[in-house]
Amino acid sequence: MNGPFTRLVRAQWAPLVALAVLTLLSALLAVAVPARTAAGYDRAADAAVGGDAVGGDADLRVEASVPSAQGRRSIPDIQAMTFQSEDWQSALPPTFRAVSDIPEASITTTRMAAQGTFEKPRLAYLSWDLGALQRVRYVAGAEPGDDLTDQKDAPLKVTASKKYADKLGYKVGDEITLGDESVERGAPLRVEIAALYEPRNASDPYWRIRAGMLSPETIVVGDGVEAEQATLLLDPVGYRRLLDGPGRTLNYSWRLPIRPGSVSTADARKMAGELTAFRATVSGRADVFPCQVATALDGRLTTFFGQNRTAETILSLMFSGLLAVAAGVLLLAAGLLGERLRPILGTMRARGAALRQIAVPVGGLAALAVLPAAAAGTGLGLLADLGPPQWVSAYAVGILAVLVLVLPIVLVVRGQGSGLDAAQGGDGGRGDIAAARPSKPRLVVEALFVVLAVIGVMLLRRRGLEGQAEHGTDPLIAAAPVLLGVALGLLVLRGYAYPLRLAGRLLRRGRSTVAFVGVARASRQHLVTALPLVVLLLAAAVAGFAATVDTALRHGQERAAWLEVGADAHVAAEELDPGVVARVRAVRGVTGAIPARVTTARLGGAEAGGTRTEITVIAIDLDAYRELAGGEAMSLPSAPSGASSALLSPEAARLAGTSRPLTLEPASATPVKVNPAGRLDASPGFPGQPRDAPYVIVPYRLPGVPAGAPTDVFAKGAGIDAAGLRAATTASIPKGTGFGGSGGVVTTRSAALDALTEAPMVSVVHDAFAGGALVVAAYGLLAVLLVLVVGARARGRTVANLEVLGLSRRQRRGLALIEIAPVTLSAVVAGWVLGLLLPGITGPVVDLRSYTGGHATGTLVVDATSLLVLAGALLLTAVAALAVDAAFDSRRGLGGILRTGD
Repeated sequence: MNGPFTRLVRAQWAPLVALAVLTLLSALLAVAVPARTAAGYDRAADAAVGGDAVGGDADLRVEASVPSAQGRRSIPDIQAMTFQSEDWQSALPPTFRAVSDIPEASITTTRMAAQGTFEKPRLAYLSWDLGALQRVRYVAGAEPGDDLTDQKDAPLKVTASKKYADKLGYKVGDEITLGDESVERGAPLRVEIAALYEPRNASDPYWRIRAGMLSPETIVVGDGVEAEQATLLLDPVGYRRLLDGPGRTLNYSWRLPIRPGSVSTADARKMAGELTAFRATVSGRADVFPCQVATALDGRLTTFFGQNRTAETILSLMFSGLLAVAAGVLLLAAGLLGERLRPILGTMRARGAALRQIAVPVGGLAALAVLPAAAAGTGLGLLADLGPPQWVSAYAVGILAVLVLVLPIVLVVRGQGSGLDAAQGGDGGRGDIAAARPSKPRLVVEALFVVLAVIGVMLLRRRGLEGQAEHGTDPLIAAAPVLLGVALGLLVLRGYAYPLRLAGRLLRRGRSTVAFVGVARASRQHLVTALPLVVLLLAAAVAGFAATVDTALRHGQERAAWLEVGADAHVAAEELDPGVVARVRAVRGVTGAIPARVTTARLGGAEAGGTRTEITVIAIDLDAYRELAGGEAMSLPSAPSGASSALLSPEAARLAGTSRPLTLEPASATPVKVNPAGRLDASPGFPGQPRDAPYVIVPYRLPGVPAGAPTDVFAKGAGIDAAGLRAATTASIPKGTGFGGSGGVVTTRSAALDALTEAPMVSVVHDAFAGGALVVAAYGLLAVLLVLVVGARARGRTVANLEVLGLSRRQRRGLALIEIAPVTLSAVVAGWVLGLLLPGITGPVVDLRSYTGGHATGTLVVDATSLLVLAGALLLTAVAALAVDAAFDSRRGLGGILRTGD
C-alpha cells in the first residue's frame, strides 16, 4: 500500500501519534477519575451506614419492652423468637433486605441488683442471645440442659464469663439473688452459675456492642456511686421459666445488621425513604406486641448526604475544568495537525479539488488517530476497575472525540478560501496575535462566552447548594467556572497583543537583539498557537481553585477542633478537687493549665422579663485563658475591669439585656449579682458552647460566691500524653462523684482534629483535589511541550539564520525563554488569580460546614506551599523550553544551519 492517503499518514506520523497518545490518556482519565471518585463516595456511604463498621449503632433494631405475660402470648418460646426474626427481615424494604445480614435476636431482663454486702454494688442483666451462645466455649461446669422436671422452685441456671467470675469471686454452683424492681411486689430471682465460658474469638465484631457478656463493666450510678455491671446468659429453658414466673418486664430486640462493604451511595439515597416506610410497617403490625425501630441511621444519613452533596457540587466544578483542560490540549493537537496539513491541502485546492475532497483525508487522518485511541483508553479505564463505571465518562469521551474529529476539518476547510495562498501557508494577511483583527463572528462568539459565564455564575449563586440537591447537577452551573475561564482567556488574549506591541516598539530601539527577536516571535505566533494560553489559564484556575478550597477545608477543620476543645486539651467532670491543676501541669507535654467552673443558674425573674430562664455560667480568668489558648481565643474580648463584671453571649444579651445588673441563682449557692460589661461575638463565641446558647462569662473568683472546686481545666502543650491526662483526671475526682459514667471526660485538640480529617468523605475530597491538580498541571505542561515540539522546525529556521549572523548558544537559550514567557506568565497568573477568586464567586456552593461540625471555614485563602508549587510549575515550563531547544539544537555546521527546515 503506497497510495496518497498512506503517504500522507507517513508524512504526518508525528502529530498523529501525539494526537493518539493524548486521546488515549484523556479517555483513560475520563473513565478512571469519575469511577475512582464514585468508589470513594461508596466507601463513605458504607462507613456511614454499615453497622459493624461504625460500632453497631447504625443498623436497624426492632425493639419492645413488655410484661412477660404479653411476651408469653406473642413469643412463647425461642423458636417463635427465631421465626419473628425471619419475619422482620422479610418485611425489610428492598434495599435494606439486599444489604442486611443474618438477624440477631435477644431477650433481656431489666437491670437487677445482687443482694448482699459488696465493696461496689453488683448489677446484672439476664439475656438469651443465640449469637452469643454460638460464639463461646465452656471452660468450667456443664452447659445447662433442657430438663424442666422439678425445677419450679430451683434456682434459674445461667452461664457467666470467666472474667466475670474471676473478678467478682464467683465459681460454678454459686447462687446469686437478684432483686428486680420490674417484678410485681419486688419478688427476687435466684440464679445459679451453671457454667463459665470464654469467647472463641474475642476480636469478633459481634462482641463490640456486647462487652458486658465478656467481662463486668464499671459504671457510675445514682449520685456518683461506682458499680460493677455484667450480663449473664440464659438458655431456652431459662427463658420459658421467666415467662412462667412472676410478671417481669422483658426487653425484646431483633437486630438487623448491615453487612460491611455492601452499601453504595445509591443504596444510601434509597434508605432514607425506606426507613420511614419500615417504621410504619413495624408500628402497624398487629400479630405481635407493639414494637418500634431504633437506629442512628437518621443522623448518619443526614450527615452523609450533606457531605456528599457538598463534595459532588465542588468536585463537579473542578472536574468540569479538568475536562475543559483535556479538551483544550486535544484541540490544540488537532489544530496543529490541521495547520501542518494546510500547505498540502492548499495545493490540492489550487489544483481544483473540491472542499469535500480535502475534508475527507483530514477527517480520515483524525479518525485514524482518535477512534482507536479513545476505545483503547476507555478499555484501559474499565480494566483498571477503580470503581463503578459512570455514564458521565461515556459523555466525556464522546464529546472529546467529536471535538477532535471536527476541529481539523473546520480549520482546513475554512482556510482554503484561496488555493494558492493556502498552498503557500498564508491566509491572505497577517494572522499573528499582534496584527490580527477579530472578525464580527469572532466578536459574537466571544461575547456569547462572556454572557454565558455571567448567567452561569448568577444561576449558581441563586440556586446554591440546596438548589443543586433539588435540581441535580445542572451542566450550565457545573460549567460556570469553565465559562469564566474561557471568557477570561479571551479577554487576556485580546489584551495580550497590546503589551507585546508596546514592548516591540521599545525593544526595537534598544541594543538587545535577543529580547527584540523573542518578543517579535512571541507576538507573531498564529492565533491557533495561542490556544495554549487558554489551556494554561484553565489549568491554573483549576489548580488554584483546588488549592484554595483544600486549604480552607484544612483550616476550617483546625478551627472547628479548637472550638470544640478550647485549648490543646480539655478536662471536664461534675467536680474536680483543687489539686487537679497541679496534676494536669505535671502530665508529660503540658506546659500550662488554668481551671474553670461551668455551672447552670437561673436568671432572676425581673432580669429575664418575668421568666426564670436557665443560663450557663462560665467562671474563668479570661485573660489567662486568652494567653494560654492563643489562636482563636485572641478574638475573645479582654476580661472586664470590674470584679463582678460579666460578658454575655448574644442569646443571653437578648434574654436579659445589657443595661442593668443580672441576678444569677445557682442551684446550690446563694444568688449573686453581676454587671453586664460587654457582649461576645456570635463567632467564634466561647469553645464548647453552641452559638445560640445563653451563657455568661464571669471572673473565676466572683465576689460573693464561695471558692468552689473546678469542673474544667484547659491545658496547653504539644504532644500531650492523653493517657496521663486521664489518669490525672481520675485521681482528681472526689470519691463518690463521677461524670458520664467514666470518671471524667478528657479531649485533646489533636484527637478532635483527627475525627474530622479522617472521615471517609474528607479523604475523597482531599484525594480528588490532589489528583485533579496533578492532572491539570501535567496537561498544562503537555500543552507547552506540544507547541514547542511542533513549532521547533519553523523556529529552527529562524534561529539558524540568526546563528549565521553570530547568535551564541547562550543567546539562543535566552531567546527560547523569551518566546514562551509572555504566554506562560499571562495565562498562569490570570488563571491562578481566577482560581483564588472562584470560591468567592461561586458563593454558597462552596459551603464546607458539613465537614467542620457546622462551623464556618472563614476566609478562603491559599497557603504558601501552593505558591511554591506554582513557582515550581513556571520553572518547569522554562526547563521544558530549554530542553526542547537543546533537543533541536541546529549547531551542526554551516551547511546544516542553512538547510534547517528543508
